[in-house]
Amino acid sequence: MPNWASTRILLNKIRWFIYGKTTSITDFILLVLNVPAIADIKKLAWDKKIIVFAGEFIQPRIPRLAKWGKKLAGFYTILLCHEGGYYKKLSNDEIDQTILFRNKWHLKRIIRCLPRPYIIHGFAPKSKYPYLAMQFFKKQYPGIPFVADYQDVFAIYYGINPTQKWLKDELPYEKMCLQQANGIVAHSLEPREGMKLWGIKEKSKRIFFPLYCDNDSFKKPQKPFKDDDIHLVYAGGVVGSHRDKSHYGDTQFAWLIDSLTQQKIHFHIYPSPSVHKADFEEYENISKQNPFFHFHTSVSQSSLSEELSKYHYGLMPFFKGTSNLSALKLKYATTLKLFNYMEAGIPLLVGGGVAYQGWLVKRYKAGLVIETKEDFKTLRPLLNYEPYDVQIKRVLEARETLSLQKHMPRLLKFYENVQGANRG
Repeated sequence: MPNWASTRILLNKIRWFIYGKTTSITDFILLVLNVPAIADIKKLAWDKKIIVFAGEFIQPRIPRLAKWGKKLAGFYTILLCHEGGYYKKLSNDEIDQTILFRNKWHLKRIIRCLPRPYIIHGFAPKSKYPYLAMQFFKKQYPGIPFVADYQDVFAIYYGINPTQKWLKDELPYEKMCLQQANGIVAHSLEPREGMKLWGIKEKSKRIFFPLYCDNDSFKKPQKPFKDDDIHLVYAGGVVGSHRDKSHYGDTQFAWLIDSLTQQKIHFHIYPSPSVHKADFEEYENISKQNPFFHFHTSVSQSSLSEELSKYHYGLMPFFKGTSNLSALKLKYATTLKLFNYMEAGIPLLVGGGVAYQGWLVKRYKAGLVIETKEDFKTLRPLLNYEPYDVQIKRVLEARETLSLQKHMPRLLKFYENVQGANRG
């Protein structure tokens, strides 16, 4: 099965590659002929304060920002996303218009049809299409401000001279986005370190905005804690054993399933909606045979905290040495699941390999840092670091401090500052 899984994933990539190349020919001709890509733009958009979010792969943090931008500033929100990178479960109903493009010429045709936005919010990874969106919008509307939104910076993964071809192709766009954007929205500490690697001078317009908790998703834990019936949950990326361990080792969880099963601790996984079926069939088969391992179907962002609140602890089991990711990546990376768990009201168990995320958990007393993989073999006594009701209380306090409702005004002010500087 693992070899066939790899073949299916490769065939899917080839399919999208061929689709992109063939449709590019058609869209280039239609662009030259000035044929509009969108027959009907909603009339409401033309007299609104528009923000356009543009990227290749939808990031669940983006619809959250769009929602709170609408709530607090009245934005009309447009999402531009590649057909191959859009998953409805990662979006929300607060996006006023979702427009999917299939190649760069199609993207340019779409942008020609759009009214002038208040600001363009380009999001990565990857950086190619945010960069092209920046170029196309600025040609269409000179002086339009563009902010580049980064959580993951690929230069951090393996440096600026990687051996992987896809990274070699991607990194020039990442560098140009960081260089040319009018502002940087940094959801982790990676953009700062990435700019250092590229030799990019500090931008005066940059905001550190570490994801935060969505107040609308706040829940309280549903499951009473019992020492003989402990349930841990992980939500996010997961891959099977067929994948290259040097790159994907952090999200291959056979070792963790074994460790927890031996202790009769229940382990639940909710895969990201973007995970390819070939990557999780291996886990589905394990769950059919192992009464302590439960593999669930993916859920939408709007339902995620409700699901997570059914369990006792949220897992981020990441450690040094499980992949070849750089020390910088492990040190500075962050993930939305950290905040998703707090939204659900459950404490976190964070692996000692991710320094910044471990610091956040310690700083806000939202859970426990498990220093090594070996510690997972004797996890049960570690969970008694505080009475469970006290652990819950600390999580509920932490999420109020780290909430979008509290911090979103900073991002809105940042937009205003970028706007003002660009006009000047």
